[in-house]
Amino acid sequence: MQRHLIWFNLLFAGTLAFNYQCLPHPIASVCIIDFISYSPGDLVTFPTNYQEYHFKSAHSMTEFESLVTYFDDALYQAMHQPLRIEMERVFMEELTLPPALLLGNFASNIIHSVNVSSDQNYRIAYLDLESNRLRNIEFVSKLVKLEILHLERNMIGSIPGSVLSSLTELKHLYLQRNFIATIPWNELPRGLIHLDCFANFVDVVEFTNVSLPSLEYLNLRYNKLSAINVTALLLVAPKLKDVYLFNDRVNESRMDEIKAELAENNISFVEKYEYWHLCFQNSNLKYVDGRCLRYEELPITTGKAVLLSCVTIGVAVLFAYILLLFYRHMNR
Repeated sequence: MQRHLIWFNLLFAGTLAFNYQCLPHPIASVCIIDFISYSPGDLVTFPTNYQEYHFKSAHSMTEFESLVTYFDDALYQAMHQPLRIEMERVFMEELTLPPALLLGNFASNIIHSVNVSSDQNYRIAYLDLESNRLRNIEFVSKLVKLEILHLERNMIGSIPGSVLSSLTELKHLYLQRNFIATIPWNELPRGLIHLDCFANFVDVVEFTNVSLPSLEYLNLRYNKLSAINVTALLLVAPKLKDVYLFNDRVNESRMDEIKAELAENNISFVEKYEYWHLCFQNSNLKYVDGRCLRYEELPITTGKAVLLSCVTIGVAVLFAYILLLFYRHMNR
């Protein structure tokens, strides 16, 4: 672990400071640091002339786990204001976003609050906040330069329309595995290319006054939708290429109609069981012709159909014979 501990004997108290050094790396502008421990007020120093910082995560029980509960402006200044920061799995709870930052990866922490200032112009184009504890995402509205935003696996319950309407540069939006019930479709940026809302609670899709001329990828799989107007969707998003639309509340025949309509427009539709191997782990499911079906949904084969017909006819003949015998017995 390449870091040096420097003891400062101050006038009235002793303070422990950290002087961090970079691990060897082939790219001169990138600093890799294998451990960091920081709380507001700590004295920390970093090497100069680095535009990108990567803080490695512990991969074994013998390595120390980094701990940065609060990323504040003092820490950013101590790092000499790099343009790119990757700081995953450091148990971060709060983040003050630096206005000069271009790329920030703070995934897999426990962030519940992101602070931005109303009088600052933020330059950030890529922000990854996957797997945190965010509920309120109002801060996003200030990040008008964003092109890629990761918010999957948080605790987001709603998306105010005002949050997205200002993000005119946004191209990729990831919202998987949250608790979102409504998407403000008419506030989505027109330049959006990729929208992933897999495994949420969206129950209605309304395309009135919506225009997504650049949208190529849409994932609404495993929500609470009972109806999907594909014709309206194709008018709203004429460049659509890949669609994930399977929802349990849309019946099988309607899903087949949706698939056919998309196929006519050369749009890829993904079957409901993308992970087909799970089919073999469930006794109520059977893998047939590339699809994973419940037993009650299985198509009847020709052989089975003939057999069932023979059984039905046989039962009818037997029933008629019994009636005939009964009639003869009654007339004796």
